[in-house]
Amino acid sequence: MNERARQDGKYERWLADARKRRHAQRVAKSRPCPYCNTPMTNPRRVQCGQTECRRRFQADRMIEWQRRHKEQSGQWYHRKYADQQREYEQSRRARSGHWRHLYPEAAAASDARRRMLVQQARTGEVFSPHDVHTRDRWTCRLCWLPIDPGTAWPDPMSPSIDHVIPLSRGGAHAMANVQSAHLGCNSGKGDKLISEVIERLRSKSKSQ
Repeated sequence: MNERARQDGKYERWLADARKRRHAQRVAKSRPCPYCNTPMTNPRRVQCGQTECRRRFQADRMIEWQRRHKEQSGQWYHRKYADQQREYEQSRRARSGHWRHLYPEAAAASDARRRMLVQQARTGEVFSPHDVHTRDRWTCRLCWLPIDPGTAWPDPMSPSIDHVIPLSRGGAHAMANVQSAHLGCNSGKGDKLISEVIERLRSKSKSQ
């Protein structure tokens, strides 16, 4: 670099002008977020990055994956294994009983740990599972199939509450971080994020 250009300020002016031109180019090529219409200057972004927009984008990805799976196999991915899972769980419990009855001390410790995580993540917002299911229109946000309110636990198709960001990973116990889900879908998701579940399903389908 020319030392004289640095001393007389030409380099700084050229750098500032270059940054303005680059910013103007990005603004000219910006496009609105498909969910909230917020301008996105990064051409690689598919959504603006806000929590609700990320959530809706991941939901759309899951819906599209389910649609492709149904086109290829003729049935929804979750519905394909729900009946098999229900029959297996019923037969297993008939043979050996539920783990809560077999290991009451472990069940009590699990409940205490769960209550502690909920208490730590609570933001003062009070809500009931019915509030969450009503907001989500009794639709599973993991497989996007309807939830039957009359189906009782421990049926895999019974209603449950899933934390978008799991409590064990720092998620809050608040309406913005919970969603309706089938018990089987919720158990299958575990402590993973929805993006991790999608990648796991993709790798599984590729390997088959």
